[in-house]
Amino acid sequence: MDGTTVFLIVSVVAIFGAVVLMRWFKHREILAMVEKGLLPRQGLLPKQYTRYVRASRGRSGRGLLGWGVALAMLGLALIIGLLPVDGFSPLLLFGLIPLFIGLALLITYFVTRKEEATAPEAPSEEKAEVPSD
Repeated sequence: MDGTTVFLIVSVVAIFGAVVLMRWFKHREILAMVEKGLLPRQGLLPKQYTRYVRASRGRSGRGLLGWGVALAMLGLALIIGLLPVDGFSPLLLFGLIPLFIGLALLITYFVTRKEEATAPEAPSEEKAEVPSD
């Protein structure tokens, strides 16, 4: 390789490396702010961090339920549609994969809901009334 080719390769790697490094530092800064409960000004928070912020505030899990049902039904529909094409063949994997991903999301939803429902409640500050004789 001649000097010009080496210079171009080093320049491209340096530019991309600098961009990646700047993005990584910004990412670490925003995550540190979110973990401390400080949110950056509106517009400074990129879209990819909004999911992290929502997850840190707690969610009901309805997204798991919705996506689980949708993917399971899509997988079932693909299996029913592809079964007459070639019988039981590897082609059914196009339906089995979304079916089992959807079932996994549904199982995750129901397991986490039961954990939230059976979590012990904080003791209340009200005192129980003692019956008087």
